[in-house]
Amino acid sequence: MIRMLGAVCLAAGPVWLGMSAAAELAHRERALGALCAGLELMERELALRLTPLPQLMEELAHRTEEPARRLFSACRRALDGLERETFAHAWRRLTDQLPVSPEAKRALYLEKTLELLDPDQFGQAVQAIAGARRELEGLRARAGEERLRLGKVYGALGVTAGAFLVILLL
Repeated sequence: MIRMLGAVCLAAGPVWLGMSAAAELAHRERALGALCAGLELMERELALRLTPLPQLMEELAHRTEEPARRLFSACRRALDGLERETFAHAWRRLTDQLPVSPEAKRALYLEKTLELLDPDQFGQAVQAIAGARRELEGLRARAGEERLRLGKVYGALGVTAGAFLVILLL
């Protein structure tokens, strides 16, 4: 009985590792999707309503999912503390803290575009945001393909490694 319980515990470790690696791939895809949705909302708000930056960040923080919600919420707080650091510096710092790939962070480096927002330059800002959104959508599509391909591999590898350990030690 104890031997059987040990075998189950031994097999559960690699299975859990494989499943958590597959879940991490899904999490990365969801994070990129939330950031894409946030940029799309930002793009629409600037193009159609010419929303001021503080109000825009507040609205985006309420209408997006994590990690985009955290980014926009922190940006809204950063706008209150502009005497300590510029908005461009705050955007870059907050973007660097996101749990996404370096390519996605580079796509989100819009700090110069967002800092210079005034009604005369909204068209340029909307174009820059649209370009960043398209780049993130491409990264999200690749992350989805990777999740489909490697998620199954990680799960199968975990089950196989668990079975191998049980056979090896019993």
